[in-house]
Amino acid sequence: MHIAVLGGGPGGYSAAFEAARLGAEVTLIERERLGGTCLNRGCVPTKAILRSARVLKDARAAEEFGLAFDGGASVDVDALRARKEGIVSELVGQIEGAAKRLKVEVVSGQGRLTAPRTIEVALADGGVRTVSADAVILATGSVVFELPGIDHGPDGVWTSDDAIALSGIPPKITIIGGGVIGLEFACAYAAFGSTVHVVELTPQVLPGNDKRVVRLVQQELEGMGVAFHLGDAVESVERRADGRMLAHLKSGAMLESDVVMSAVGRVPNSSGFGFEEVGLEFDRRAIKVDGHFRTSLDGVFAIGDLIGGVMLAHVAEEEGVAAARNAAAELSGKPAAHTVDPDCLPACVYTFPEVATVGMSRDSAKERGLDAVQVVAKFAGNGKALAEGEGAGFVQLVAEKGTGRVLGCQIVGPHAVEIIHEVALCIHRGVTVGEVAHMVHAHPTVSEVVKAAAADAAGKI
Repeated sequence: MHIAVLGGGPGGYSAAFEAARLGAEVTLIERERLGGTCLNRGCVPTKAILRSARVLKDARAAEEFGLAFDGGASVDVDALRARKEGIVSELVGQIEGAAKRLKVEVVSGQGRLTAPRTIEVALADGGVRTVSADAVILATGSVVFELPGIDHGPDGVWTSDDAIALSGIPPKITIIGGGVIGLEFACAYAAFGSTVHVVELTPQVLPGNDKRVVRLVQQELEGMGVAFHLGDAVESVERRADGRMLAHLKSGAMLESDVVMSAVGRVPNSSGFGFEEVGLEFDRRAIKVDGHFRTSLDGVFAIGDLIGGVMLAHVAEEEGVAAARNAAAELSGKPAAHTVDPDCLPACVYTFPEVATVGMSRDSAKERGLDAVQVVAKFAGNGKALAEGEGAGFVQLVAEKGTGRVLGCQIVGPHAVEIIHEVALCIHRGVTVGEVAHMVHAHPTVSEVVKAAAADAAGKI
């Protein structure tokens, strides 16, 4: 049983490692370093930058904690960049080590699907190799969406790749897009001392999120000095003779800054891999799959950002594992049975404060015909949150009326991205708010706010 995986990001290497654990011979094809966008140019380096930004933000607020730093705090860009790159290299090395331990063959080069189960690889060190397998898992990820008519790159409008490169801290930066990527970089650069303007096409930041959550996040970022231009759009960007950038907004406003960054999202990386030529079905730019990640071609699976939907690294990982199990099952004469439950997938935003959501909102529950109760418990009454200087925020819990089953949760506040998993597990296991309320939570911890919300909900179901 030979399984080939095209793409070595979180979804790809997770699929490869799971297939190897199931006893398959595995070939993993990647044109760059293992880890994909997430590890090399996305999730991990962004969090390293945000951690440095958070330390600087806290240092500047030291007096609130009864501390004083002589001389203040400043940014050492070279040291910051070196720390970020060191973390990335360490994790890439760990993935490479795991591939060796599991006997996954890693082929470095640009892969192209030339037949349903055949990949032609233009090798990085020259030459061409053909990889034929019993099943193929496509995991080519996504690429930055570039705004039409605007010059992108280090000398033009930055993308997230340029922002992560950390060539310097611009005194003024205009960020196009108020979604997850835009707001995370807005937090970082504001903490580093940049004047930050965010332009968002929709009437609110973090489009699609709960309005109560959005209001608080915007309020906190405005407190850091971030200015928002909502319901507006950048129509053109020009570089002035003095090297500064001028963004022309649809409203007629003009924003002058040292850097303009585009953070308007990502799109499936589906071009140049031979997918159309071999007859794969598309859903716009995404590869079309069924609930078991099977494509329109027998023996070919697709996962992660390539299939659209929720473009998150941990989602790609779970889909990769499921696809590998399904491929191995079908090659053993068994039916594919593994799926990923969308109601149990946490989504996180690493702003100051953090945002984390999972499952349904009250509105989406009603759309499914469920009678839902929504309660809010605030961090302002939590000892650990106040001790950490992070009393802003809340846990908003959604439960089904009658049964008390936990349906969803929206958290904005300290350690939100960590404590959301308690709720995700509740949804996965069908736990009720009454059961959560009776579970002992250590004191003092910020997770006690989840218990408080559950206790409130239990009294209303």
